[in-house]
Amino acid sequence: MNPLDELKDIHTPPDISAWPPAYGWWLVAVFILLAVIAIALAVYKRYRHNAARRIALQELLLINSQQPDWPSSTNALLKRVCLYYMPAQKIANLYGHAWCESLTNQLPKAQHESFAKAMSELQILLYRACEPNDENFDLIQKQVALWIKRAKFTPTHSSSLTGAEHV
Repeated sequence: MNPLDELKDIHTPPDISAWPPAYGWWLVAVFILLAVIAIALAVYKRYRHNAARRIALQELLLINSQQPDWPSSTNALLKRVCLYYMPAQKIANLYGHAWCESLTNQLPKAQHESFAKAMSELQILLYRACEPNDENFDLIQKQVALWIKRAKFTPTHSSSLTGAEHV
């Protein structure tokens, strides 16, 4: 008789179950869930913040060169967008060069020159006695759309831009 026949087989422990996971996996799951919620809230907040921009871009598309008051409509649209995002006391009383400078400063520096040129054309058309011509309409509309999309809306602190020196 072989003595090895009397030995019992080796008992292997049962396989480790994936459930319940270790505490570390619970922490990772909670962290991922919190990260997803934070990202979703940030995206939603940004979407709501840019709602006025989207509406302004839609209104800009409704302005065409056949309208006799398209310069004032375009300027009024820019003013409304600024009043939505910035304090009224800093924006509401701006006009002319100060208005153009305030708008230009909201853009990245690479776009200052082309936007300033379009805004100076718009300011000239605003105060012209005869009907505006539409030769610069496309340029102005393109620059205004670009401004609405890319403006940073940083408040200006200069008293010369707010007209505070007149008070």
